[in-house]
Amino acid sequence: MRKILPIILLLILCISLCACSNNAAPITPPEGEESEEPSTQEAIYSFTDEEGRTHYAIYVNGEQIQTEHDAYTYPDEPKGAYYPIVEVLEHFGVKCLFDEHLEALTTRVNGQIITCKTDSSDIVIGKHTLGGASPEYIDGCFYVPSYTFMHLLDAVVDFTPDRSGVTITTETTIDTASSGTKGLSISAAAVPSLGKPLYSGAQACLTCGGSGAALCTSCSGTGGSTQYTQKQDPLTGQMTIQSTRVSCSRCHGSGRVVCPTCGGTGKR
Repeated sequence: MRKILPIILLLILCISLCACSNNAAPITPPEGEESEEPSTQEAIYSFTDEEGRTHYAIYVNGEQIQTEHDAYTYPDEPKGAYYPIVEVLEHFGVKCLFDEHLEALTTRVNGQIITCKTDSSDIVIGKHTLGGASPEYIDGCFYVPSYTFMHLLDAVVDFTPDRSGVTITTETTIDTASSGTKGLSISAAAVPSLGKPLYSGAQACLTCGGSGAALCTSCSGTGGSTQYTQKQDPLTGQMTIQSTRVSCSRCHGSGRVVCPTCGGTGKR
């Protein structure tokens, strides 16, 4: 019996050690080691591009909206932001006509026609003319100074408290019947770029000049845009900005879409 007792005790000890091993916590990699799982990193606002412009996210009535182009400011104009008007108005359900040759834009919002050109600081909204900074055409996008929306949408424009974004706050309700491009004509100088007219004279559609095609409002007729992403160097920790050319998802890079007024027929 005395010889059997040590053997029993030894078996109990082995069983206990096995149980502890099975319940042990999983081994975690040392702090600082990167996970093998792939990770994605979104652009962090605000950031400065290679041209010195500071980019911001865009918020409308407190909600961030998704646009292909950011708002931006210049170093010597930190309080005055420029907004991509085509994409902002599209958020409100309003389309724009854009003349990529004369760099002019026109549309109608609640009965008020807005027209502006990049070679003039005059932005005409209804019967009022706003003077100040000229609109800009950069990388296939038409930008207007922030005060344009103060008058067009009776909005308050500002920066977010952390200055990572710009804001448009408005109680204006868009009347679709009196807004958009219906009845507005694109400049005759831009019509040849849309294709050979199918109709002319009084029969031609006023919007497309009889061609049946219209400039894509998402890319302003350029067929794409440049997107900026902010990435961190894993060795130095330094943040860098990278740009990528992306084809427009609406027109698939052609810069043209079916005319919304005539449905592509070219006839009024």
